Order: sequence, then C-alpha cells, then structure tokens
Amino acid sequence: MDTQRSQSNRVLLIVLVVLYVLSLAAFNYANWAADPEFMQWWMPLVNSVLLSIPLVLLYGSIYVLVVAWRERRDLGQVSPRLARIIHWAPRIAAILLLFFISLFSLDVFSMDAPPLELLGGFLIHNLPTIGMLLLLAFAWKRPAVGFVAFLVAGALFAFFFVRDAESLPNLLIFVFPILLIAGLFYADWKWARPQSPVLSM
Repeated sequence: MDTQRSQSNRVLLIVLVVLYVLSLAAFNYANWAADPEFMQWWMPLVNSVLLSIPLVLLYGSIYVLVVAWRERRDLGQVSPRLARIIHWAPRIAAILLLFFISLFSLDVFSMDAPPLELLGGFLIHNLPTIGMLLLLAFAWKRPAVGFVAFLVAGALFAFFFVRDAESLPNLLIFVFPILLIAGLFYADWKWARPQSPVLSM
C-alpha cells in the first residue's frame, strides 16, 4: 500500500511540474506576443521568477492537499510530518502571495506625480494586501478563521478581478492560490489534528 501511494504521489508530482512549466511558458508567450519588439532578453527571466511565486503556491498546494487527503482516507489520519507541513504551508503561502500581490503596487512610482500623491496611490493599491495581512494575523492560530477568511478573499478577488476572458489569467495567479490557501487552512483545522478515538458502547 505504501509503495502504491508513493508511486501515485510521484506521478502526481510529475503532472504538477509539467503543468507548472506549461503555465509559465504560456504566460511568457502571452507577454512576448503582446509586444515582441519591446521584450528584452532578460524580461522572460524576471517574469518567470515572479510568476513562479503564485504558480508554485498553486501546484504545491494541490500536491500537499491531495497527498494529505489520500493519507487521511487510507490511514484515518495524516502523518506527523505531513501535519507539520500542513500547519505551516497556508501561513507561508499567504505571506509569499501577499508579497507577490504587493509588487503590482510598485508601478505607482513610475508615474509623474508629487511624492505625497504617489504614497497615497501606493497605499490605495495595497489595501487588498493590508486587508489580507490583517486576516492572516487574526487567523494565524485559528485555522478555521483562516479557512473562512481566505475563502471569502478568493471569492472577492474573483468578483473584482475576473470580469471577462482577458482577465482569466487572474484566476491562475490570484484566485486559485488564495482558495488553495483556504483549503490548506481547512486541512490544518480538520485533518492535521489527531483524531480522538471513538468509544464503543
């Protein structure tokens, strides 16, 4: 059973790595196709590094959740090692994703405006990040709160930032990672805790 489970985990990992590479290639191709004359040699490299943040979170979260679900289904609980990963994964993933989201506010400083106006624009652009950071702080020791908070945050991101077919990539780099962070908080809340034995009457 262990051999079969580790083999299926390996297959899952290979599939997710292939999806990661294809996603990265698709994003870089879309950027190049939008303006091939403007694209410098170093831009795909920088884009790949930055886009790797949400994509690794996306596919890594899927891997952890599927492996944890299989362990829980087959053994009745997750192993202590996986439970530690599940505990820290949503918190670290949320911090990295908030860092990624905050990078989009830096384009404010390329505008020609007074410093105070630039600072105001920077703060306004970072309101979603600040709000999610407060949610993370409140949910740090309360995984149930993290589950609900990031589920709502994912729904709000989908509502505000996925309006048409052109904004569908936002699903992949913003909405799905946020929803998977909610899933990781759920796993920490429900799966990573030791199950109390059922008393037979």
